[in-house]
Amino acid sequence: MTFLILTYLLISFQIGLRWETGTDWIPYLVHFESIDTIESTSPLNTGMEFGYSILCWLVKLFTNKYTLLLIVHSLIYYAFIFKGIKKLSPYIFPSILLFYAFTMGVMGSHRQLLAISFVLYSIKFIINRDIYRFFGCILFATAFHTTAIICIPIYFLNTSWNKYLLMGLIFGAFLLGRTSLPYDAFKVLSSFGGVGDKVMFYLEGGIENAKEYSVSTIGLIKRIVFVIIFIYARKILTLKMPYYNLILNTYILGILLYFLFSSSLTILVSRGSLYFNMFEPILIVSQFLLFKSHNDKIIVMLLIFFLSILYFFQSIAQYPDLFIPYKGLFINSEYTRDLR
Repeated sequence: MTFLILTYLLISFQIGLRWETGTDWIPYLVHFESIDTIESTSPLNTGMEFGYSILCWLVKLFTNKYTLLLIVHSLIYYAFIFKGIKKLSPYIFPSILLFYAFTMGVMGSHRQLLAISFVLYSIKFIINRDIYRFFGCILFATAFHTTAIICIPIYFLNTSWNKYLLMGLIFGAFLLGRTSLPYDAFKVLSSFGGVGDKVMFYLEGGIENAKEYSVSTIGLIKRIVFVIIFIYARKILTLKMPYYNLILNTYILGILLYFLFSSSLTILVSRGSLYFNMFEPILIVSQFLLFKSHNDKIIVMLLIFFLSILYFFQSIAQYPDLFIPYKGLFINSEYTRDLR
């Protein structure tokens, strides 16, 4: 527990004490500076969700220092992440290592990171069959990022589905994603009142960036290999982890979204599927339970360590200059970074 607390504080302050490091630095800094009264937290004024603006306002009651917001944000975010992982993973430290590396590239997405942490924490209420607290957590998460509403179906995934059905769904989603049907389906939404303009904005952006985010050969192979391993190990691991099916089905839902919309609605792939992909580190680490030999576990741990390095560089690959070198209040503070 002592080492866990030290790890939590180390990671939280590493992220909280950064400066001009990570994505969306300027928009969030400008937003923080614009908050001065409770009235200024309205989404109509800020363009951001009410919950996050309230958090900024509460911090500004004490100081105008943006760093304090970053520290408070990190402490809240990782507190719920650590609690969620501790509940779900049989080995917490390897899971935290993978999750940390897996999400490094989105460290600047303040609102969604908070929403993700609340969603991960809410899984315990599915396990406990507490539907009211689960939906309460999801509702609270949407106050920080509205995309969290996509996580409602997770409550109904705590079941065991036939492995051939699961593989069939994945294969079908891949084939369907190669057609224009997903795009056409979302385009229909443009006829429904206020959501029309926003849907079309996302669709046009998705088409423009489809080649950049579409299913790559490496991404395809990785997901297929992982899901085959996870499904193959299900019979054994469900005996040791009664909620394994819930985690696996949630991860597969993310794969379905990835295959369906990576060529048409990239915002759903890059943002929406992140809620489901965050279970990948837990699923990977849960495979430890398949090995009894101490030497085998050491080998697997080394593989996880190297996988975390791969995840880290893969996560920041789109904007490496925003992360390397790390710039903070006390480290590389004189470094000039181009944030245009």
